[in-house]
Amino acid sequence: MRSRARPRPPLSWCARTAGWLAPLSLALGVPACGDDGGGTATDSASAGPTTNGATTGDGTSETGSTSEGATSEGTGSTSDTGTEEFCLADPPPEALRRPGPQDGGPALAVGGRALTPAGPNTILDGFPSGVAVHPLGNVVYISSTGREDRRLYVLDLETQAIVQDLDRGESFYGLELAPDGGRLYATGGASDLLEYYDLEVDGTATKAGEVNVTGYPSGLALSPDGALLWVGTFEASRIVELETATMTEVRTFVLPHPVWDVVHASGPGELYASDLGGEGIAVVDLATGEVTDELELPTSPAGMVVDPAGARVWAAVSGADRVAAIDTSTHEVVLEAPVAELDYVDMEGAPLANSNVNALSYDDVMDRVYVTRGADNAVSVLDGTTLELLGAIPASWYPSGVALSPDASTLVIAEGKGGGVGPNDGESAKQRWRGSVTFVDLPGLDLADATDTVTESFSRPVDVFPFECDDFPIPTRPEQTSPIEHVVLIVKENKTFDCVFGDLDPNELDVDVDPSLLRWGETITPNLHELARRYTISDSFFAEAPNSNSGHLYLTATHLTEFAERVYLEDGDLAIDEGYPILPAALPDVGNFFTHLMDHDVDLRVYGEIVGMLAESKTGKGSVFQHSDAGFPGGTFVNYDIKDEDKALYVAGRIQSGYLASFTYLLLPNDHTVGTTAGKPTPESMVADNDYAVGLIVDAVSKSPFWESSAIFIVQDDPQGCDDHVDALRAFAIVVSPWARRGYVSHAHASFLSVFATLERVLGVPPLGRPDAAAAPLWDMFTPDADFTPYDVIPRQHPEETNSVYTPGATRSAKMDFSGPDLEPELGPLLDAYRLWRLGSITRAEAERRIAAPRLTAAQREALEEEAREEREEYEEALEAVLELEMLGERR
Repeated sequence: MRSRARPRPPLSWCARTAGWLAPLSLALGVPACGDDGGGTATDSASAGPTTNGATTGDGTSETGSTSEGATSEGTGSTSDTGTEEFCLADPPPEALRRPGPQDGGPALAVGGRALTPAGPNTILDGFPSGVAVHPLGNVVYISSTGREDRRLYVLDLETQAIVQDLDRGESFYGLELAPDGGRLYATGGASDLLEYYDLEVDGTATKAGEVNVTGYPSGLALSPDGALLWVGTFEASRIVELETATMTEVRTFVLPHPVWDVVHASGPGELYASDLGGEGIAVVDLATGEVTDELELPTSPAGMVVDPAGARVWAAVSGADRVAAIDTSTHEVVLEAPVAELDYVDMEGAPLANSNVNALSYDDVMDRVYVTRGADNAVSVLDGTTLELLGAIPASWYPSGVALSPDASTLVIAEGKGGGVGPNDGESAKQRWRGSVTFVDLPGLDLADATDTVTESFSRPVDVFPFECDDFPIPTRPEQTSPIEHVVLIVKENKTFDCVFGDLDPNELDVDVDPSLLRWGETITPNLHELARRYTISDSFFAEAPNSNSGHLYLTATHLTEFAERVYLEDGDLAIDEGYPILPAALPDVGNFFTHLMDHDVDLRVYGEIVGMLAESKTGKGSVFQHSDAGFPGGTFVNYDIKDEDKALYVAGRIQSGYLASFTYLLLPNDHTVGTTAGKPTPESMVADNDYAVGLIVDAVSKSPFWESSAIFIVQDDPQGCDDHVDALRAFAIVVSPWARRGYVSHAHASFLSVFATLERVLGVPPLGRPDAAAAPLWDMFTPDADFTPYDVIPRQHPEETNSVYTPGATRSAKMDFSGPDLEPELGPLLDAYRLWRLGSITRAEAERRIAAPRLTAAQREALEEEAREEREEYEEALEAVLELEMLGERR
């Protein structure tokens, strides 16, 4: 018989979060704790359910679905008719909108933020970042640095149309225009080239030549007369000085750190060079060629701009979400100021972190500094003298570059992700992501209205799904409590929704699927399918990260820093990306989710993850690594040689022995597979192993004393392994808990940030940054009507088997490296061809043909193989760091 219970009153959510609630409650317009500073959940049987954004009844609505036979859910309050009534979150239509363009409204980014650029917006391929406006004011040049699209665009400033589109092969963000408008300089990054273009009267460009500049040429600066060009290098820690008349090298300046951006301060005759991967800005005296100062600006100083006289330099300090003003006569940082609005604040009343300021432009007539905030989809407007925040201008998705027209009437904003992704056909989200450029008419802009649009667009996810309810398992108000005291986050590898659940019957469960894209159906993943039917699954869940490195960073930190956003696009080209997910610059200044829990005294345990383990608590409580389990099979790294079943059995044993942390992070990666390598488990066998492992964890938790206070979240690290008809970033999230709605499909737009917004409320910790503070929790995936029926794991349906030397793709797989996730760019096409052959959709000969000639050119294959080699070194470096920690005795 099904057992029910209403929420127990554990430690008050308000009591656990005292100290930060007051400013946050003011910002959000909700009450903080009651007079006693704590208290328990309101008894809905006596007070009645609060139903702001809620519904009462059996849990069915046109915005969600309950499978046939699912029982009614309730809090225990009784209506006049004797039936139970209870609160359920009922997503309004606006909360159901998916990423991309919308009919009758602004486009949406993954996570649900509105994209409301303050002017005409043109979609471009790749990741637009560098921006330069022609001195005549007729055209603008955009450098695009996407994974597959490395281009130079020329756009008409008046019509916003693309005038010219040049494929550069390799490009980086550095762009600089000669003062007379006759020549354009562009850095090539991985090509180790500086390219220069002759410009016609109409602004179109013709490549005139190139100069070898080793070390990943990045930022550029020109002397006022255009006679000298300075080229920064992102890897070689130097600046090369070129004479533009002959395009020959004059001098080389050795710096103490790699160079991201370079500006020339003409007054003192100095260069300023920022270090995106570090904490400083170096100052070079051009008279002596020596570094005369290094300014400390933690962390990750990115773009810079200088006034015409060279008296002041402004720097975007991306890790600190601040702009710094530097007096060039003294080399002193005379001012620093935050750039975000006060809509989400910390306990001191300062804006929450993770805006990713990255580029600047200066209007010397109005004394205004324009600052792009990548993660906020906005451009802040600051007073150049005082750094007072005057307002903000809405942009599209991830503004990454900015420039003013010569008359300062038009602001041009490059947006790295403004074009979105959309459905894929054999390409990963990383390959498909497109950007955009926005043209803002500044004289016609109402800055106050624009600022309101910025805050409304950013807060859209939480605003369109308001929900308040008494006795709800996810606290809807600060003074409420949660019955959930143990959270398990299971992270799997590389699958889209269609790829796994394309065989679900929409007549049984209201899912949006394309059966033709099914690759790993119920015969291989019976536990995932049963969990989807029995508990709750989202078919509108989207990953903010397109690949494993970025996915693991996001799932451990709730955010990608500016450094991570830029470096992941260069995967395989930069030597710096060897181990970049564990570098300090990839860690938000405020810490990651693990340190956040440590700082708020939440018990945690991490199994199988290396990303984030080297982070240190902000309150002196040591490194995250001490919370990693030393006995976990396979260790701290991805290990495909150890069955996920064995990993799950180990964790299940800990649970059965009476230990389950308040927060458990469990990596089960074997659904990644090792291709069709002869002698290794077949892809089906490895995915089946992974599915069984997930079932074992649910079985163990549900049959333990922890079950009544537990919730298990099952997600993919990224969706790049196969195709999806909705969006290449669509994955899935399953919630398993006594407090999860039964047989329910959530169509509410959700993402990784939605998971963190839920976890923070359950675990009683404040938001870590602005992105998770503005995310709507997974409200509709929960119910106050608990069902404590345990789950019985389904034995694996697909037998253990190994590949033979005759298996399609065996020869190719034998040459692949599987020492870590996503090291082989052609694994996806190989698995797709192999599975279609196993499913009988294509012949063996066709499978072999597709495997032998995937959709990659020779140049693309060579570049991606280089990426794999670099990432192998990344994991070796990370392993060395772990072993060093073990030797120091920091692991328990």
